[in-house]
Amino acid sequence: MAYLITPEHLSAIAGAGTALMPALAEWMNKLCPGYEIDTAPEYAHFLAQACHETDHFRTLREYASGKAYENRADLGNTRPGDGMRFKGRGIFQTTGRANYLQLGIRKGRRDMFVNNPELLEQPEYAVWSACEYWATRNLNDAANHADSDRLKKKYRGAVIDVSPVEFISLTINGGYNGMDDRKKYYAIACRVLV
Repeated sequence: MAYLITPEHLSAIAGAGTALMPALAEWMNKLCPGYEIDTAPEYAHFLAQACHETDHFRTLREYASGKAYENRADLGNTRPGDGMRFKGRGIFQTTGRANYLQLGIRKGRRDMFVNNPELLEQPEYAVWSACEYWATRNLNDAANHADSDRLKKKYRGAVIDVSPVEFISLTINGGYNGMDDRKKYYAIACRVLV
């Protein structure tokens, strides 16, 4: 039997309830087990990242305008306005035309999210996109390591030793942005879920 996530779990991790929590918990319970995110340790890591990326489960759209992503070829933002059009959305803040396109391909409808970026702000697709990201980067492998384990991670051309929560954070964020918060939410999630 899969581990069930409740809105109360999310509010305990975030420190307060939000209007999004019931729908997010519902879709996590529907979708995460299909991606083998189904144990307390896996959910603790998944929810810690989601809590940070969504500002405590308050938003499924990045607050910034997206102008910083303009002309970012590494994100596939090659057309005028792509930065703002394809700013971060979903519980892991999918960013960039290339990533929106890839999600459409994964869904079997190539331009689904390119033509309708706001779909990733719906709880179903917000959770689904995070599950896709998690699975395609094999993050359950890191999540199932003991907290004391040191994992190898390639970061800015060097191989570094990191904890599992650091490994997952660097994979999701691409850097150290919010690392202390991510660690804090992970510790809280471990207490709440285990």
